[in-house]
Amino acid sequence: MAPMLWLCLALSPVEGLLLQAKSPDLPLRGPAAACGTEIPWTASLAQAQARAKETGRPICWWVPTLDDSPMDRKRVVEKYMLAGPWMMPRVIDLLRERFVPLRLVGAKEHRKPFGLVPLDVIEPALLFLDADLKVLHRVDRLSTFHEDWFVHLLRGVAKLPPEVRELDAARAALAAGKPDPDLFTLQGGDEARYYEGVALSLTGRDDEARAVWKKIKQGRWAAKAAAELARDGPFVRGFEVYETLPALDALPTSTQLSRKDVDPARAVRYLAGTQRKSGVWDDSHYNFGGDDSLPNVWMAVTALATLALREWNGPERAIGRAEAYMKDETKIAGDDSDEIAWAHAYRLLYFTRTGDLATAGRIAKKLLDLQRFTGTWYHEYDNPFVTATALHALYEAKAKGVDIPGAPLKKGVAALASTRDQRGSFAYSFPGKGGPLEMGSGRIPICELALFLGGASTKDALGTSLDHSLQHQPLLERIRKYDDHADAWRNGGFFYWYGQYGRALTAKAAGALDVLEKQKAILLETQEIDGCWVDSHELGRVYGTAMALLTLKLCP
Repeated sequence: MAPMLWLCLALSPVEGLLLQAKSPDLPLRGPAAACGTEIPWTASLAQAQARAKETGRPICWWVPTLDDSPMDRKRVVEKYMLAGPWMMPRVIDLLRERFVPLRLVGAKEHRKPFGLVPLDVIEPALLFLDADLKVLHRVDRLSTFHEDWFVHLLRGVAKLPPEVRELDAARAALAAGKPDPDLFTLQGGDEARYYEGVALSLTGRDDEARAVWKKIKQGRWAAKAAAELARDGPFVRGFEVYETLPALDALPTSTQLSRKDVDPARAVRYLAGTQRKSGVWDDSHYNFGGDDSLPNVWMAVTALATLALREWNGPERAIGRAEAYMKDETKIAGDDSDEIAWAHAYRLLYFTRTGDLATAGRIAKKLLDLQRFTGTWYHEYDNPFVTATALHALYEAKAKGVDIPGAPLKKGVAALASTRDQRGSFAYSFPGKGGPLEMGSGRIPICELALFLGGASTKDALGTSLDHSLQHQPLLERIRKYDDHADAWRNGGFFYWYGQYGRALTAKAAGALDVLEKQKAILLETQEIDGCWVDSHELGRVYGTAMALLTLKLCP
């Protein structure tokens, strides 16, 4: 997913794409290349073991990826670590003083002795070893970067007491979720200047943040700022956070934190803080359909994020900016033949639910115009699940009074029904019929719901689809946080929250309260340390958080 130059934010999405770096797999460049170099990395197990025996320190092995990993954009994840945790001052100090840092790909020969098996371990991962190479602790699936969390982890492994830290007024405001750029301006210095840019960005002044970061010319903070300016860093992509975390006790094994209940307020603040001044959420790298599709990916994510904010009483200013953005057709890449259906379907869902039926009607026409002669809709190729999403949005609009002609709906339902087999499984693409339930468990409920809305299914069939989906939930959870098709059934992390939301919508229609209770438990188990959610770093944490909040709203 080619990261956009920060400069592109000043342009329309289509214009900005002309300036886009064409490969996200390029390493950090320019001043940003210094990110992570303050840590004295060893490059082999033998070298690390020798240093561990000499110093008596444990090894901290950063596993940026594993041989044969199904992760698609490995370099993107690596850059997030280099410009994120490995640039955090207290993390750097701990690694220098208390550990032997090792940076090494998990090779095939490491699988048996260290358990570094793809799917069992998802990069990025950290493995802690003693001088005899015995595993002391392991964390993987890292997808939320917070300095306090990494400090907590490292101090725990090193058997150091918990850190006692006092924050100045500027950092205290940032930690409280109330960033104040002026407080950092008064402090002066490059570190304060970097955090001034953070505070500006979190308050919707991203153009001013860029200007401040460009003033940092050398040293640690220049490297960090350069990575964020190039949109290679984790902060501008929504993975690095600064608000104070809940209390952390035991040594963590991932950046998830199981809870007894969900507090959506933190997630709402996160969404509001990651919105751009223009109203868009553009953190997603997802461009399987090509760079020309990115504006439509961002439009789809913006619609979902805005709907989540509205349903959870988010700030009106953020909602208003997003609505203006969604109504601006210059923000749509009309020539895109891959992701445009999502942009129209989710915008239609939004304006239908807010009661703006005039805008909903205009967008519904655009979505109907995308329908193929076969009756299907397409997402990079003709397929049942985007057809189901389009039908769901259209039927919901029709129920609220938007004028939707019956013929295309009937044709769409017939096309979708043709891909369903007697067990209730749907083909992955069109034409086709059925397929392994393990492969379709994330998509089956929303497909069945679309048939139900079109009068071609029953509540019993909805219940069967929910049973299929829940039965194979462990498969979906195992590959969550991969950015591509990963397991033997071709499940991909990017299907996860799509499937969870589809399951909840279907359970609501079926009146299956027991399923919604189970769905809420899944939300609690998968929430990140800062209260957000993620399924794929390419789709982004904004998308995952929005979809999870929408799912939560349907739960009792």
